[in-house]
This record gives sequence, structure tokens and C-alpha cells, in this order.
Amino acid sequence: MRNGDKQEWVSALFADSDRGQCSAIKLYGAAQQSVEVCAAVTSGLQVLEILEKGLSPQVLVLDTLLQGPGLGELLWQIGRLDLASRPCILVTAMPCTQKTASRFLTMGADCIIFKPYTMAELFAAVYRCGGSDSAWNSYRVREYLHDMLCEMHYNRRLGGWNYLERILLRTVLESDDYIAKELYQYAADGQHIQPGTVCSALQRINESLRRTGPEGYDRLCRAVNKPAGSRLSNLELIRSLTELIRRAMGR
Repeated sequence: MRNGDKQEWVSALFADSDRGQCSAIKLYGAAQQSVEVCAAVTSGLQVLEILEKGLSPQVLVLDTLLQGPGLGELLWQIGRLDLASRPCILVTAMPCTQKTASRFLTMGADCIIFKPYTMAELFAAVYRCGGSDSAWNSYRVREYLHDMLCEMHYNRRLGGWNYLERILLRTVLESDDYIAKELYQYAADGQHIQPGTVCSALQRINESLRRTGPEGYDRLCRAVNKPAGSRLSNLELIRSLTELIRRAMGR
């Protein structure tokens, strides 16, 4: 587990007989900041060898078509290993009957994700399996914020996105109401910057989003009962994003 602004990392070992899938997992894993890909291997034997050498991933991701040994035998052998801590086991499978799915669970799997799935969906399932409830909620806030910003074609090179994310982790997940100065101070704490730096960064972000994603920006306006085409204050931007993310999370 790693920590970055209190973000909880989840370590995972992936096993899939499809080498292309393993390559895709490694590439996607290198581009995100929530799941640490310890390894992506193509056989059950490699899984056992890695575990026997002392690696302790929080999650094992095992495909039902895995060979050498197959999934059933592999789960049995994993259960016999003297591991420092038992990993959560996520099985990837083709759509199947409830009876077949239940059999995977009785064999030692903790959860199942059915194909087809995107890499984002797979990594979210891994994080849900291995992370705490609070970490999962933070993960969902980050993902929903990222998706909304992508839809608005945000400028990745513009500084200050980490301040906005830190603020939204607080406003979405906590019920207290805040004034803008309190949120600026919160984002600045421990960052060796002044609250005014946060304020200025959010102003630039606000204006950039208004230019690059006018339709999405109008949606933000409506979320705080302002007409389309309005310009939001920094606090209104925070409140609108908070409201939309909370709706998406069903809070």
C-alpha cells in the first residue's frame, strides 16, 4: 500500500493465459494511481511460485480459463500455502449461470467480474476487493471527477487539479458546509503554499472549464440553480461538482 495525500493503494497480482490481456493490464496499471500491479502472469504455476517466494498482494485476479494448473486446482493449492496474509481473490469469467458462479465462490473466490469489461471496470473491481470502505468512497469521488473533467476536455497541464480533488474529497464525503476560505486553507494545509495560491489556481481551472467544455459547464451551472451561460464563482464550482458527484454515487 502507498499513500499520497492519504490515498490508499491496493496491490494486485493478475493471472490470465492471454498474453495480450497481460500486456494491457501492465500498460493500464502504469497509467493510474490506485492499483499497484505486482505482476501479470500467464499461468497458475507462476502465481504459486510468486506467492511461495513471499510476495503478498492484497488481491489475486485469476481468470477462469487459466492453465497450469487450472482455476479449481490453483485455488485449492493457494488455500494450502502458509501465507503471511490471505489475499482477496477476484475471478474474471465469461457470463455463466448462478450455479456456476456460486461454485467459484465455494472454491475460494471472494468476488467475480464477468466479461466483457473495460480496464477501468477491472481495476475498479480490484480496488473494491482490496481497499477499505473509506478508500473505495474516495476512489469513486476521484473517478467521477476524472470522468466529468474528461467530458469537458480539461487542460491536464493546468496546475491546481490536485487542490480541486482534495477539496471535493472533503465536500462530497462529509456533510459539513464550508465557506471558500476554509476550503482554500484545507487544500493548502501541508502543501507549503498559501490559501491564495489555491484560490488563484481554482480561478484558472474555472475559466478553463468554461472555455473547453461549455455544455458541461452549463450542467454545472444548473446544478446550483444558475442559468446556462453563467459564470460560476470558485465556491459555486465546488458546490456544483459536489452535487453532481454525490448524485452519481447515490449519496
